[in-house]
Amino acid sequence: MEASLRRISEHVWWLPPGPPDRPSLCAVVGSREVLALDAGSSAGHARLLLDGLAREGITRPSHVALTHSHWDHVFGAAELKATVVAHAGTAEYLAELATYEWTDEALEERLAAGAVPPTHVAHVKEELPAPRDVRIASVDTVFREAHDLDLGGVTVRLQHVGGDHAPDSTVMYVAPDRLVFLGDSLHHATDGSEPFLTRRKTFPLLDAVLAFDAEHYVEGHAETVMPRSQAEELATKIRLARSLVARLEAAGTDLDEATVLAAAQAETGEPLDDETAELVRAFLIGRSHEGHA
Repeated sequence: MEASLRRISEHVWWLPPGPPDRPSLCAVVGSREVLALDAGSSAGHARLLLDGLAREGITRPSHVALTHSHWDHVFGAAELKATVVAHAGTAEYLAELATYEWTDEALEERLAAGAVPPTHVAHVKEELPAPRDVRIASVDTVFREAHDLDLGGVTVRLQHVGGDHAPDSTVMYVAPDRLVFLGDSLHHATDGSEPFLTRRKTFPLLDAVLAFDAEHYVEGHAETVMPRSQAEELATKIRLARSLVARLEAAGTDLDEATVLAAAQAETGEPLDDETAELVRAFLIGRSHEGHA
C-alpha cells in the first residue's frame, strides 16, 4: 500500500517513506507559498505528494528544497515544476548526474566499477523499470551556508550540515512548528564500501542538528516522526560508541568489534543494545577514513 499524506504539525504535511527506497517527503504550507522538502525518487513519487496536497485543497509547491543529491531525493524534482533550492554541492552533483546514462547496462557498469552498491542498482531498477526516463532538474537558487524562505506565517531555514552520508547534506528547520527535516544526514556513509561513520564529521553534525529549538525530527527513511527525546538519546548512543572505540584505541588495544563490545559490557555490566553495537561497528570501519576530506 502506498503511503498517504499526513498532517504532522500546524504547517507541515508528511508523506512517509516507502519501498523500494522512497524517502520521506514534506510540504510546508504558508499563507503565500508552499515549499516541498525533497523531491522524491521518481516522477511517480513526486506525484503522490502533489496528489495528496490537491486532495487537501493545497496549492502545488512553488519551491522545493533538497537535502542532498542522492538519486532517491532528487529524481522527482522535474515533475514538481518548482523553483529548486539547494546547497552548492548539491547543485554541482546534480549537474554531474545529468550527464549519466541510466540504462541497465550503465547501472551495471557503475556497479562493476565499485561506484555504487548493489542496493542502488536494484532500487533504481525497481523504482524506474526500463526503458527509464530520468530527468534531472537543475538548481535555481544556490546557497553555501544557510538560506531562509518566508512562506507567509512560517519560515524555513535551510542549513548546510555535511556529514559522512553526503558532504552536501542540508537540514530544514520549520518555525514556528519547531520541526527539523533531516533527510539522510544522520545516516552512515554509503559510498560502495562498508557503511561507516567518523568522529570528525558526525560530532559537528550532531551539534548543528540539536542546536535548533526543535521538538520533532523527520528522518529520511524512518517510519515515525522522532521526538526530541529520541534524537537526544540517539546522540548519546553515537557519542558513547565513538568514545568506546577512542578509549580502547588510545590504550593500544587491537581493535575489532568483539573486543569493543566485550569491553563495553565489562564497563556497563550489560551488553550494548543493537543500535549502539551497530554504531560501534560503523566507527570501527570509519577509523580508516578519519583525516580525509
